[in-house]
Amino acid sequence: MNDDLKDGDGHELGSRVFTPSAPSGVTALVFGGGAELEPADLALSERFSAWGALTVACHLGRDGEVLSDRDATAMATAALSELLARDGVDRERDEIAGCGRGGTLAVLCACRMDGAGAVLDLGGPLVYQTLDEMRSVQPLEMLLNLSAPLFVAFGTEVSAEERGWVEQALSQFARTYNIEPLSAEGSALFTTDEAATETTWEAATAFLQIHLETP
Repeated sequence: MNDDLKDGDGHELGSRVFTPSAPSGVTALVFGGGAELEPADLALSERFSAWGALTVACHLGRDGEVLSDRDATAMATAALSELLARDGVDRERDEIAGCGRGGTLAVLCACRMDGAGAVLDLGGPLVYQTLDEMRSVQPLEMLLNLSAPLFVAFGTEVSAEERGWVEQALSQFARTYNIEPLSAEGSALFTTDEAATETTWEAATAFLQIHLETP
């Protein structure tokens, strides 16, 4: 697979492909929410590849600039659409994921279009305290449009009240989900907090094995 995913305007995304040594048939699309791929994005992608998933990591920025949620989500949906159109990608065994803001954008992407077999939000907020030009949509309210199973790892920076709001919304909309509380900040996942990373990774892969029907 070439690493030339394009956005909705035909521009190539900054992306990298991680090819597994023992393919499982799963395809993973990892979103980076910054202007370039961060260490956590690459570490997560390497984990997916070692797990057997053909993994494409792409950052949702342009020309070194961080994009608004609206523009980044449009870029994410274009990338997912293009990936799903490729030969060898099983629509029932593909996933989208991200760390931090990339996780939030993965959820917003899944709320905007169908096609993901599962969604992983690792440390990305689903409740914004305020809205502005960069964050003009409340992720919590978009969960009504989510159809894919959702795994969420919330760090200590997310209050119990906020976790309750997310769980209430997912339950109200009868969505399939798992919320994993962490003993560290979500930004530490796959970068600095090894214990939290291992716990989250075990829970996330167990979730994927069920919903993507992996052996």
